[in-house]
Amino acid sequence: MGNSEPCAGTCEFRKLEVVSADEYADLLESFATVAEQAESLAAVVQEIAALGGGTGDHEGAYRRLQIRAREILRLSPQCEPSHQIVVTPADEYATVWLCRTCGQVEAPQSCLGVCIRRNGDFVRSSDYVELVARFEAQIFKAHQFRSLLLQLAWVAPREGQWERACQAFREKAVELLRSAQPSPGSMEDNRGDPVKLCAERPRAGA
Repeated sequence: MGNSEPCAGTCEFRKLEVVSADEYADLLESFATVAEQAESLAAVVQEIAALGGGTGDHEGAYRRLQIRAREILRLSPQCEPSHQIVVTPADEYATVWLCRTCGQVEAPQSCLGVCIRRNGDFVRSSDYVELVARFEAQIFKAHQFRSLLLQLAWVAPREGQWERACQAFREKAVELLRSAQPSPGSMEDNRGDPVKLCAERPRAGA
């Protein structure tokens, strides 16, 4: 239990669900890794969106981009959520009580007769849930991009169908890039902003 501001004499406590800052940091690290993978895949998808455009050598453009896709796929392992992080379920969030006036945090538990007070850093569960959603969105985006690259990397059209194949891949790439764009006001609009690890910094453990 602790105070971030001098006590004003009147406490106004409200319930607050939190998760460990360490759990949030682990998830944030995994999110950054997946986002980097999605970005590298997206760069090739953007090239596919221009595949064969402005050139009569559709076969040459297709084969050159095939090589590029294979290189990126080798460098970017498949993203599997289960391999990245174990997300803390909602029923395991810790419950604390936060005073709106002075910032004191209390996490009362049944008394065992021996008090051990430990400092700890926590994150609001709402911030954690938002990061989970962003993480899952990046996983889905990376899978979509990777699927398109796999098709291009290992599928060659029949003779005389190079231009048609380029057009089909262009259309699919444009569609994926458009769907991957965040909608106005979505949480992805703020993905470049620094993420606060501790909106409140309680200085006590239960």
